[in-house]
Amino acid sequence: MLLGEKYRLELHWKKTVYEKEGTCRIEGAYFSGPALKMAEKINSGDSINLDFYKQYIVFVKNVYVAVMGWEEVVYNSDGTVTLKDAVIIHDTELNRVPKFRDTDYIVIDTQKHEAATHYMHLVYESFVVDENGELYKF
Repeated sequence: MLLGEKYRLELHWKKTVYEKEGTCRIEGAYFSGPALKMAEKINSGDSINLDFYKQYIVFVKNVYVAVMGWEEVVYNSDGTVTLKDAVIIHDTELNRVPKFRDTDYIVIDTQKHEAATHYMHLVYESFVVDENGELYKF
């Protein structure tokens, strides 16, 4: 397991679309995982900073932080949260790493983001995982 179950948040999607450099539109995006049970409300029009630095350190010179935003949030009866019109925006330096595949997903560590400590941490440590649940190997 990548991190404590309590703090695990997963971002899944059905399809990734790269229409322009530095932007990945993620269709059918949704959050799932135990962290949603204790998370504050996720609002429409919000964004999150995803830090992939630990996984990509070999490939990029700069810290790899991507901003993911969405237009609308829908809370589903199965406990997942659908993100409509979601996009991941990143620096052009990062285009040197492989693009997200439709079968990948992102595991987000929310441990440092409880109410008392969230303001001290601007990014969420994140990892790209393949369809078998293994860290993506580049």
